[in-house]
Amino acid sequence: MPIQTYNNKVFYGLCVTVLLLRIEWGISTSMLPLYIHELGGSPLEVGLVFSVFAGISIFSNTLWGALSDHLGKRKVFIVFGMAAIVPIFLLMAFQQERLYLILLRGSTALFKGAVIPTAWALVADLSPPERVGTNLGILSSIETAGFALGPIMGGLVTDAFGFPSLWLLVAGICLVGATIFFVLGSDPPNIRNSGRQRFVEAFRPSRFSVIGVLCLVSAISLLGYSLLGPNLNVYLFDDLGFSRTTIGVLSFVGMGVTTLLQPLIGSYSDRYGRKPFLILGAVNLVFGNIMLFFSRNLLMVLVARILMSNFGFFRSVGSAYITDIVPQTEKSMALGFFNSVDSISRSIGAMVGGYVISMMSMPALIIISPAFPAIGIAIVFFLLKESKIQNES
Repeated sequence: MPIQTYNNKVFYGLCVTVLLLRIEWGISTSMLPLYIHELGGSPLEVGLVFSVFAGISIFSNTLWGALSDHLGKRKVFIVFGMAAIVPIFLLMAFQQERLYLILLRGSTALFKGAVIPTAWALVADLSPPERVGTNLGILSSIETAGFALGPIMGGLVTDAFGFPSLWLLVAGICLVGATIFFVLGSDPPNIRNSGRQRFVEAFRPSRFSVIGVLCLVSAISLLGYSLLGPNLNVYLFDDLGFSRTTIGVLSFVGMGVTTLLQPLIGSYSDRYGRKPFLILGAVNLVFGNIMLFFSRNLLMVLVARILMSNFGFFRSVGSAYITDIVPQTEKSMALGFFNSVDSISRSIGAMVGGYVISMMSMPALIIISPAFPAIGIAIVFFLLKESKIQNES
């Protein structure tokens, strides 16, 4: 489908930058848990890889998003966030202490919060109203592609050269991303010239009430995935006997399918409303978890990963829902808050999941997990209003 924005050059530059960030993210999310495990880490320590990162993201996403709205800037936050991650991975390349590696990875969340909500708000700034869902679907598709490429790249590099070389590669990827958007990026005039609200006003409780139900659904549903957290890769590696490269390939193919579908889902949500596709994302996660429980071979695990990856529909359509109902000068903050709630779920889920695995087993946790997106489906169906109806009223 053709790209339609007010400035395609900025949009393309943003897509490449976000792709590189998500490649880094995919590498870190898949390979660092294995590294911690190989260094003798417990399931709880492996879970902390997610929890520390997500816990810091709870605050950084909303804070940076509100600052971006207040200052009327997008470019400076995206370039700064990408560049600030570089020295952290340089330090990781020369570190083998488990706790320090977890803390260093967690500290990247301080700066990713400057990139993610700002990038999503910039796409909404650049998009005609009738193309917001489609363009956010494209951005989400690009993110998913990066997240899919990351694990397979990480598996190949670590199998060939080891983990220190992998972290040096990641540092270079982030530096390239910062450079690309420094050259190609710019702030749209409509955000630069908009009136600036007082910074403290962005945090009034009433600002969050409109999207409260959506955030609640996201947090509950995501537990169906975040409880498994990084221990899922350890389970595939230890219990099912897949190699690191195979684990990366599974993630790549699963997310690759989602990458192809997300622009289409975004386009349909523009035409037919957001609510049905929010439900679709949660339904995929329910069946993905059930399939994973019964998986004993490569094909079944692949189908499970595809279904679980398709929960990404919820995030892209949910973000479009938010841009439908909040003013332009609050988009980055609202999207940052949405991502922060997502981070709360990931942080709590990874810690609780690591504890449950230590007390019970990974299969027991897998069979419990579908209950959470099922609850999310019920909340969306009965409590969430259609965003476009709200816009028209």
